[in-house]
Amino acid sequence: MKKRFALLILALIWLIIMNLTQFSLNAKILALLIPEFRLPRLLTVLAAGVALSVAGFIIQSITENPLADSGTIGITSGASAGSVAFLLIADRFDLTGMWNFSYPIFALLGALVAFAMIYLFALRKNVSSVRVLLTGIAITAFFQALITLGQLSVNAFDFQKVAVWLSGDVWQTGSSYLLVCLVLLLGGLAVLPFFLKKLEILTLGEEMATALGLEVRKTKLQLYLLALLFAAVGVLLVGGLAFVGLIAPHIAREIMGFKPRRRLLATALSGMIILCFADLVSQMIIAPSSLPLGFVVAFIGAPYYIYLIQKV
Repeated sequence: MKKRFALLILALIWLIIMNLTQFSLNAKILALLIPEFRLPRLLTVLAAGVALSVAGFIIQSITENPLADSGTIGITSGASAGSVAFLLIADRFDLTGMWNFSYPIFALLGALVAFAMIYLFALRKNVSSVRVLLTGIAITAFFQALITLGQLSVNAFDFQKVAVWLSGDVWQTGSSYLLVCLVLLLGGLAVLPFFLKKLEILTLGEEMATALGLEVRKTKLQLYLLALLFAAVGVLLVGGLAFVGLIAPHIAREIMGFKPRRRLLATALSGMIILCFADLVSQMIIAPSSLPLGFVVAFIGAPYYIYLIQKV
């Protein structure tokens, strides 16, 4: 098991080096490109990998459903709708400069609205995980309709920009913006260890957790809010990217087994590896231009998702 974990770390280090150098040995060009362009982009991708995969890990652990993540219960769509709302407002009122810091607030508000809806229609009634997922699919469809309406309200150039971002893309790599997202991510990661013990108890089943004295409903609500924070940070960094939160926890389970503490770190590493690899491919396949990150992740994630469904 330690050997497998070491292989994960080595794979990530190799991908980081390849992502920064992109198989070039020209020191002068690399000295210019890495600090100015490639390093901020790489940090964005790695942070998004952690945020999305950890959000998926928490939601799958709570719902005990291997096909659940922030996308399937509507949180990602809510955050995306909030972001599109900000783009529309910023475009209408020519908001620039410090207003860019309002961007995360709108995404977080969108995610909160989505969570409020799923809480109102499913979680409050303590329904089964299947009903939670079905409610999430309906909420996702609702926010997708709002997003489409928002896209049709902007000009053709902005429409294309928003469409690419919603499919998953790295376009906000400014240092100030990245710093805000990293602070939010680190805040969530600092809180997460306090819930790991409760998460381990929850994996024993609700009846056993209640018998052991855990306030199941309150703990689930707290964990959902934490997952919401991670999902919102992921959307802020790379848009409405699918599959990472879904498949990273499964890869970690195959490598590290079922214990949450071991699986959490492997999940975060898997998320970083998936996005780092997808980013490397997206930059090299049509160099010097690049494909939207979401397209490459979909090519990797869709076959694995089909394989996963066959196993469930």
